[in-house]
Order: sequence, then structure tokens, then C-alpha cells
Amino acid sequence: MRFVFLVLVACGGGDDGGNTGGSSAHEFCVSETNRYRAMAGKPALARSSEIEAYADEGAMIDFASSPHNHFSSTSGGGIAFAENECPQQGNWQLPPGGDVSAVVGDCIRAFYSEGANGGHYMNLMGAYGKVGCGIYSEDTRITIVQDFGL
Repeated sequence: MRFVFLVLVACGGGDDGGNTGGSSAHEFCVSETNRYRAMAGKPALARSSEIEAYADEGAMIDFASSPHNHFSSTSGGGIAFAENECPQQGNWQLPPGGDVSAVVGDCIRAFYSEGANGGHYMNLMGAYGKVGCGIYSEDTRITIVQDFGL
């Protein structure tokens, strides 16, 4: 079993107040993931409620600790085999108005922008069948996790 996890540090500003972004932000994360995969000729990934719950828990735990702490300490929970993360420790923030989906879009765009030699890109385009996105924010800070499963 091979686990791949990477940290992306970048910058993003706003107020949300401590939540997981709601279902629309999670759905947007999956649709953006699949949009980028389609641009590269890759099949769409199914949205997994099981992986999404795992990723939400990971986003909350990593927000308070360190990037990929949850994924590595649970060995992917037996359901996730790769992870991408935009951590609040890397200064990811909500824009004015608190548009979570806007930050999710920026996060996935950053993974894709690495190109074929980038680790986040390779996870995004990997031979997986499912994806779950986790989101956790407090005040203006946000952590976004993408977990990939078979």
C-alpha cells in the first residue's frame, strides 16, 4: 500500500466562523476536480460520502495541528490512498464575503498548475475512483483537504 501526501503553501482574506463549508462547497470541490481531470482526458471520480466525512474530520484536525496529521496518523483510514491539502498554516484564507467555493477553486487550480511533474497534480490525475473533499474554517482561516480512494 502506497500513501502519498503533499502540502501546498500559498496565500488566499474574509470571515466564515468555524464550519465545513456546506454541501455546495463540497460538491463544487468534486466538480472542479472532475473538470480538471476531464481537461487532461481522465475519467471523473465519484463523490464518496465516506471519504468526504473522513476528509472533513481531517480538515478539522489538521486545522488545529499540522498538515496531513490526520491522514498520516490514520494511514488514510483504510479508505484514502492519497491526499492533497491547502492548510491554514500556509495562509489559506477566505476572501471578503466568505466565499468558501472561491477558495476551493483556487486550491484545486494550484494543484493543477503544478503540471505533470508536481505531486499534487499527480494525485489529482491519479488512477482513483472516488474523491472526498474536507473543509474547515474559523474566522478567516481555512483548511481544504482532498482525499482520493479506489
